[in-house]
Order: sequence, then structure tokens, then C-alpha cells
Amino acid sequence: MNWQPFRGHAPGNMTIYSASFPDVSDQWPMKDDVTREINALNQVMKNDPALMPPRIVENSDGQATLVPQHAWSGKVFETRPALAAWRARLVPSALALFVVQNPLEDRLPDGSRMDSESRQWFIHANDAIGVRSRARVLAALVDKYIRNDIDSDWISLASGAAIPVLEALQNAKLDGQRVHLTLVDDDAVALRWAETMAAQQGLDVGEQLTLLKRHLVHHMIRHDDLLLELGEHQAELVDALGIFEYFNDADAVVFLRRAMRLVKPGGAVIISNMLTTSPQIDFLMRCIGWDPIFPRTLQQLQDIHLAAGVPVDDVSVVVPKDGVYAVMEIRVPE
Repeated sequence: MNWQPFRGHAPGNMTIYSASFPDVSDQWPMKDDVTREINALNQVMKNDPALMPPRIVENSDGQATLVPQHAWSGKVFETRPALAAWRARLVPSALALFVVQNPLEDRLPDGSRMDSESRQWFIHANDAIGVRSRARVLAALVDKYIRNDIDSDWISLASGAAIPVLEALQNAKLDGQRVHLTLVDDDAVALRWAETMAAQQGLDVGEQLTLLKRHLVHHMIRHDDLLLELGEHQAELVDALGIFEYFNDADAVVFLRRAMRLVKPGGAVIISNMLTTSPQIDFLMRCIGWDPIFPRTLQQLQDIHLAAGVPVDDVSVVVPKDGVYAVMEIRVPE
């Protein structure tokens, strides 16, 4: 993969690239119309910080129900039943991303039927494109760490259903090497999905796949139990593609330090973080609603890795053209 020059604002000593990838949205109808509609909603949210995201309440039968907090959000969900079901029943679980990564599926993981209006947004929303493009960056970066002349260990932290991991592994041009995956997540349902999809690729639990239900805050940040369980300097690769932005700065520093200790010399940790400049961030956070996260600037990301003891020379950053995420490749020197 040849990265392109990055044209945005970044620290002067940061090694940073841009990249563009083919996406399902490129050839799918209605892209321009959907983009205009979401951009308009994003501007409404930006103009009025008092507009709050929808709430989720439980009915007497225990079913989650979506309660919009303003008319704009109400109209969005009223005309898109699959989007409403996704927001009420799947967000913020790891399975929420399954729909974004596979927007042409006929049903959501909870069984809800996809409707055409919801599908258009799962395809064309800039944040959905960003989730898919960060997976493509992961696949491009991963390739150089698992395409070697030895068997490799790959640890995915907060793996969820591990769709980007399994896709990257499936597309890697291996030459007889075996890669052992360790998937770590606190969501047992997502791990079962990951196990099923891994089995479809011929990966067996125990032989090439280990599933660990662990909570990263409890077992890796507050304590180093997971580090001790997995062993230091055992993996060629550690990824944390979807979790870093859920940690505050102090926890992010501890997490990164311990993730680095899992990696062999010559390996890498790959993380991503939503950028504060993500083009439709106000729409995502206050019209659709997502759990509180810590979007960051590129400078803030550099400050975190420096605080974790990682020098600038060991870090490269890729920001896809959609501008949603920064993906950081953090190398462990040989």
C-alpha cells in the first residue's frame, strides 16, 4: 500500500499519511442525496449544542425503547425502523458495527429487518464509511507483520465480533504460515459471533483461536492481570481498533504501555481514535446518539503516546480520506 501525503493539520514531527479505498458507497445509488441530508442535520446539531441525543428506556417487558429528545432525531428514527432498532438494541455493543461493516445484509443481528431508508444511511453516512476504511488500513498494516517466515501471534483487544481482524487475515497473502488469534472482549455474544465466523474460515478454538472474555479497564488498566495471562513479548501484533477512544487520557496511557509489553521486538500495536474533526461528528453524537467517547486531535494522540514512553520515530499515522479516524501504527523496536 502506498500512502498519500496528508494535507490536514498535524504536529510537525508526526509521520502521517492519507489513504483512500474503494467502498460500497461509491457505486450505490443515492449517495449525494444521503450525504446532503446528513450534512444538513450535522449543521443543525452544530448550531444548537442544547440538542441532546436520544435516551433508551426499558418497557415493562424489559424491551429497550428509543426516546428522541428533539424533533430532528425523532423524524430520523420514525422513518427508519431498522436504524431505530439498531440504536435501541445494539448500540453500543460490538454487534452494532456488524451492520455498518455489512450494510447489504437483509437483517440486523437482533433479527430486525433492514429497510431501504436505513440501509442508505448505513452505506453512506460518513461515520459508517470511516468504520470500513479503518478496517482497510488495519488490513494493509497487518500484512507486513503476519507475512513472515514464521508462525505469528495476533492479539485483538476489544475485538468485538472481530470482523476487520478476520477479513484482514482472510485477505493476507500467507505462504503456509499459521496465525494464532487471541480475541479479547467483554461481550460474550460478540465473541460467539466471532467464533462462528472464524470457524467459517477454518480456524479452530484452541488450535488457531483463543477467546477470552475480559474487561480491559478491570483486567488491563486498573490491574495487569491480562498482561500476566497473555505473557509479555509474545505477539507479533496487537490491535485495539475500536476501544482507544473510550478511555480517558490517563487510562489511554496505561493501556498503551501495557499493550506495548505484549508485543515482541519488531512487532506493532495498531489503534484507532475518532478525530475531533470527523465531518459528521455532531450528527453521530447528538442526533443518532452514541456512548460517550473521547474524540481527539492528532496532537492529543501524540501527547498520549509520548506520555506512554513511545517516541515519535516509532509511530506512523494514517487518516483515510473520509477523515473520521486516525489509525496509529506503534512499532516496538528490535
